[in-house]
Amino acid sequence: MKRVDKALLIGMVMVALAIGLAGCGGTESSSERAGDVETTDSSSIALLPVKVGTLATDDLLPLWVAQQEGFLTQAGLDVEIITFQSPMESRAAMTAGEIDGLMTDMVVAAQLTASEGARAVTVMQTAPAGILASPKSNITSLEGLAQVPIGISSPTVMEFIADKALSDAGVADEAIAFEIIEKLPVRLEMLMSNQVQAAVLPWTLFQLAQQQGAVPLLDEAKAAEYTSTVLVFRDGFLTQAGAGETIAALLGAWGRGVESINANPDSFRTLLVEKANLPEPLKETYRIRTYPQTGTPPKAQFEAVVDWMVKKGYLDRALAFEDLVYQP
Repeated sequence: MKRVDKALLIGMVMVALAIGLAGCGGTESSSERAGDVETTDSSSIALLPVKVGTLATDDLLPLWVAQQEGFLTQAGLDVEIITFQSPMESRAAMTAGEIDGLMTDMVVAAQLTASEGARAVTVMQTAPAGILASPKSNITSLEGLAQVPIGISSPTVMEFIADKALSDAGVADEAIAFEIIEKLPVRLEMLMSNQVQAAVLPWTLFQLAQQQGAVPLLDEAKAAEYTSTVLVFRDGFLTQAGAGETIAALLGAWGRGVESINANPDSFRTLLVEKANLPEPLKETYRIRTYPQTGTPPKAQFEAVVDWMVKKGYLDRALAFEDLVYQP
């Protein structure tokens, strides 16, 4: 009887050891599988460093606010904002791959899509410019601009805005006249001295000219129906691993900047004066605009701009809306 008990005891010990070893092996395998899952988890994908180009304009104010208030850092982003002196410089930097994204208008966005490969990731602001008449011109309406040369640059969104506004006002195509004045300070000076009776100007110079007696013919509220500024990224950036997560984080920080500005616009006046290089007379009086939340740029606006560009010969072919905007 004692021998049986001893044999039984040995057998039980061996079974227990076998079960224990099997259990240890199972735990190790599970741990390895869990480790594999963690390394492929999309949440572990590193965000990409980003270089964003802009002109000295208030369109980018939400991103400057996001930088100043720490929203970019809190989102885990490394963003460098580069200010250019002219649209030509900023587009050249985009083409050369020196920047990843660019604050721009729909005309430039369409040009970049057609020639370089780029897509708009969000709307930023409404139309970038309006139309004014010289204080000495006696012109008080868009209809009064028939046969009157309007100071613009070409081919630009400012030309599109003027063309669209006059057509909507019933001015015949053959009665629409433009005078090319590329440099904005010169255009403003020529408007105020009545060397041109009307001009298209961005909102900072628009408000400055209005303060000095120029007559608004197409203001922000009406121009907003025509076009918008957008944030465009190169396809070369958007196709990298981690680009989708980076864009999402960037737009989240941008949105926080928008909310901060819209809640208390004047609290960011000092920042705007510094970054947008506002003229002295506007530093205390410039009306800080309300900003839209991030979202897909208006389809009808983009399509109208592209149709106009094709008609003018500025694009060889029409572009589908799906080619112009980023779909994560």
